[in-house]
Amino acid sequence: MKIERLKSILLVLLVISSIVLTINKWFNEKLWPEGYNFFSNVKNHIFSDTKEKSDFDYEITEDILNPSKIILNNSGSHVLHSRNSDKYSSLMEEIKTLLANVAKSDGFDAVDESEWNNILKSKSCYFAYPVSFDADFFFSNFTDEYKLQINAVKEFVVCGDLRIPSVMYIYIKDAVDGVIYKKRVNFESQYILEEIDASYTNSDEITYFSFELNFDTEDEQAVENAIVIDPDVLINISEKKVPVISEANLFDNIAKNSDLYNSVLSLFGYNTSTIRKYIEKDNSIVFVENYGTIKFHSSGVLDYKSIDSTKGVSLSQGSVFDCVNSCIAMVESVTSLMDFGADMHCKISCDIKDFSSNSFKLVFDYYIDDNMIIVPYEQYNANHAVEVEVSSGKIVSYRQICKSYEIVANEYITCSSAIDAIDKVQAMGNDSFVRVSDIFTAYTFDTASKKWVPSWHIEDSNGEISTVVTKREE
Repeated sequence: MKIERLKSILLVLLVISSIVLTINKWFNEKLWPEGYNFFSNVKNHIFSDTKEKSDFDYEITEDILNPSKIILNNSGSHVLHSRNSDKYSSLMEEIKTLLANVAKSDGFDAVDESEWNNILKSKSCYFAYPVSFDADFFFSNFTDEYKLQINAVKEFVVCGDLRIPSVMYIYIKDAVDGVIYKKRVNFESQYILEEIDASYTNSDEITYFSFELNFDTEDEQAVENAIVIDPDVLINISEKKVPVISEANLFDNIAKNSDLYNSVLSLFGYNTSTIRKYIEKDNSIVFVENYGTIKFHSSGVLDYKSIDSTKGVSLSQGSVFDCVNSCIAMVESVTSLMDFGADMHCKISCDIKDFSSNSFKLVFDYYIDDNMIIVPYEQYNANHAVEVEVSSGKIVSYRQICKSYEIVANEYITCSSAIDAIDKVQAMGNDSFVRVSDIFTAYTFDTASKKWVPSWHIEDSNGEISTVVTKREE
């Protein structure tokens, strides 16, 4: 009797073992064509949470809050330090502590523009950002304690007190209403003061602020010439040498680069062993799941779309600015996986304002040697290198150009001065009034020569960028 019972128990165990092994085989994706395991997909659908990706809640790097330029001023001399300058990082380290001190205090005084202009012409250090940041967002990245009446920050100036070495002054121009605020701060930076003093003899280029050349004057002559330049725009009146750059497609043969596409898929929350995929004729590779697709275009574009606007890559569930930071961190994380050239970096190209909800769009552009790479719209159907749409705290659309740009050694193109670019705009006889918010060199793609060519560009008060082709010498 005992033997019969033992046999029955063994038989039941064998049956259970057989069932477990069979199910194991069915759900093992290695036995199916890659990406098409029906049972594995069923398991993933039934036993997983909704297809919303897990929260992406990382802090952004400090680089995103770094200015596009730092200008040391000394008695009418102006020395520009851009991101690649050897002084840039040291100056930023000094200013971060000052900003933390400023954020914790109130009592700013409003001053007029003439005082601001006088500070720019005397001994001071000017910090300018490519976009404006909501003041709460900006200062919260330096300290948890902040109380300011300022709306948004895009530029500020610091200078020392000649009588008291331990005191500095900061001037912040509100990017919303243009009001200039001044604050006395108990802070000593011998390094900044020494660099300001040294800048008088270290200037290699001849540059002036627009107000020093009266280009900011809105008189009858200015209207007739159809151009007025914001007073704080730095104008280079000498020629500028810009390096030649080359381009490489990071998605060339992407269908066989599983290390790259699997890393990106993981960031978007996909299970790389169960997601369905197919390869198109041009060797682009497409991954599909219940609520979205990710396509790696062989032409060099990463494209993610959520089919359901209530789904997507879930970002931080904290405040709106936490969500913005989380979105920026996502872009930085994706970008870090790409084999971009050492001279490249990415900057945000839209204002960070007090969004009314967790729905917004962020755009970014690539820079090389501090010159923007202007995206050819006709080629990519996009105006920026990275475009991200967020709805209700979830990324529902993500598009990024995945091409690497590198400086070609010992090859330069000489662009004539910014003054020549301004003269050319005035000579065009534009019927409409133009207010210029920035003048800079940037690369555009020349379809005839198939090369990236640097030229002067002018950005107007609406954020529109126009190329001004001036004489160039190889």
